[in-house]
Amino acid sequence: MHADLVTRRRVLLLTYQRYMAADRAWKLAIRETQSWFPPARQSPASKMGNPGSPMRRLYDRRERAIQQLQTARLKLEVAKERLAKRHRQPVLLITQMRR
Repeated sequence: MHADLVTRRRVLLLTYQRYMAADRAWKLAIRETQSWFPPARQSPASKMGNPGSPMRRLYDRRERAIQQLQTARLKLEVAKERLAKRHRQPVLLITQMRR
């Protein structure tokens, strides 16, 4: 496998792990919030939290992780396409013709 693809896959795996950790922390925080307040009294904004609050920091961390994951996927696909184009070019052989 090409070294560029290995690096891109490693970055994709790392960003996926970061996303999973951020998502897990955010979902746990939502569950804890729901244990304090009944679901009927919660507004959708309460899932994001106020600016600067711990809930908002978790939400922002998760959003940033999603964006980084999407970017890593896109970069891997671009690298694959670039390598595929490089290998698709026909090879012309020059042979000696005898008369």
